[in-house]
Amino acid sequence: MSKKPNKPSFDDTRRLGIGRLLLMARRDFVARLQARLLAAGEPWHPSMMISSYVDSDGTRSGEIAKRMGITKQAVGRMVRDLESLGLLTQEPDPLDGRATRVRFTSAGLRYMVRMHRQIDEIEREYEALIGAERFTATREGLQIVAYGKRDDLPRSGPNRGRRGAAR
Repeated sequence: MSKKPNKPSFDDTRRLGIGRLLLMARRDFVARLQARLLAAGEPWHPSMMISSYVDSDGTRSGEIAKRMGITKQAVGRMVRDLESLGLLTQEPDPLDGRATRVRFTSAGLRYMVRMHRQIDEIEREYEALIGAERFTATREGLQIVAYGKRDDLPRSGPNRGRRGAAR
């Protein structure tokens, strides 16, 4: 009886492809964040993920749609969801009256600070899981993929010189 060579199957190749791994890692991150926020008594809504695409001084809804790869109508629905929670607001863009600018409310900014405390904890969990060196290399690699090779970005993540630094 002859053995087949140890060659990955098509399904193995797909399962271990970078696209799927990134999607699965994102799903894990979102699940951890949702669980932590709910455990802390914070609100959660699937539309919360839009907050990653809103700059602290506000962002045009069209730019959010571009960043997320979704329609402006979908952005509008998500913004309305978070408006109902008092976290976001929409206003006419001062530079273009036809455009809408999405901003955090003061409650929304406070929520984001609390959310980022939870994100810091999740990052520490990942660092413990894969090791500090791998975690740093993963962050730096993803940073290059996301933003290109730029000298103006911090090497080890936002306000995170080393473990435990506050955001």
